[in-house]
Amino acid sequence: MSKPKVIVIGAGIMGLATAWQLAKKGANVTVLEQSAVPNPVGSSVDDHRLIRYPYGDKPGFVAMVRQAFGAWDEMWADLGERHYHESGTLVFGGPNTPRAKVQADVLATQGIDVEWLSPAQLVRDYPLLMLDDLDGGFRLPTGGTLRCGRIVAALYRHLTFQGMDIRPFTQVKDVDPVTASVTLADGSKLTADKIVIAAGAWLTKLLPDMASRVTPSRQIVIYVRPPAGTADAWRKMPCLLDIDGGNNGFYLVPPTPGTGLKIGDHIFSRQGDPSAERIVAKAEAQAILDKCAGRFRNHGDYRIIEGKACFYTVEPDEKLLIEARDKALILSPCSGHGFKFGSIVGTRAADVVMGAADAEQVRRWATGEAP
Repeated sequence: MSKPKVIVIGAGIMGLATAWQLAKKGANVTVLEQSAVPNPVGSSVDDHRLIRYPYGDKPGFVAMVRQAFGAWDEMWADLGERHYHESGTLVFGGPNTPRAKVQADVLATQGIDVEWLSPAQLVRDYPLLMLDDLDGGFRLPTGGTLRCGRIVAALYRHLTFQGMDIRPFTQVKDVDPVTASVTLADGSKLTADKIVIAAGAWLTKLLPDMASRVTPSRQIVIYVRPPAGTADAWRKMPCLLDIDGGNNGFYLVPPTPGTGLKIGDHIFSRQGDPSAERIVAKAEAQAILDKCAGRFRNHGDYRIIEGKACFYTVEPDEKLLIEARDKALILSPCSGHGFKFGSIVGTRAADVVMGAADAEQVRRWATGEAP
């Protein structure tokens, strides 16, 4: 019996993770990427992406994080490399803060206990921060950073060495899900048994009708230099989450070996063109640092090293999309928090393509509605 032929469009984490699992399940895979691999302006690259259990009021996503950790371990075993740094997670807000209490209660339904900290304990354990106005917080020993750029590069090397046909600088002009055919920018056409469309922020350029479902969103992150004498203390810090705090919310990724101190917000711009130049204005970068003004001691001594513009594809309710359409499977599992799920999304997507999982069940699972 011949191997099913699958074309994967996009060599970010979703495309390559799906290709990785498809190959393990016996498919003949061709991956098409419009730029280099890793794509320097793709949603899947930078120094790192967060993975953490706290997920608001969404127990389905908490369960998915646990599944993702298992799939990442499978990937590390295949790659012979591990690109995860565990630092732990700190969430601002004590048991009298509604959003923190909801998160802790949801974690408890999944068998995950948090360590509640009083205001005095916060001040004692985190002297770099100003937390006097909080009623406390909670922390977990789990959670940390996935070295995203390194992961994509390692997957590319591994799959290429295994003999997979991965074609960088190959732009797709048109996709026909009905015939499972792809037209390239040079006019040539490729056909397969199935197509996986994992084009990230460029999805709506390939499938314009998806523009009513998802929106490319330009987001700014910054890397900063902390005040003199605090670098070692910052390296021991957990990931910080204050992403439900309205316009003042932010998330922080502590420095890991070879990376800097990274700060971003979770307020989607829902605008911009992913193909445009990625120029970050000084005022844009400063606005991100200013969100930390009430949280960093000696805030004025922090200096912006670099501002970066990245693009996500955002669904209105921040759900992940995995949807079958004729002979194609559309992946848009981003919404600013998708990288952490790349390993398990690739596994589930490959199961659908190979007929080992029901497409509707996987669609519901991706939205956090089903285990």
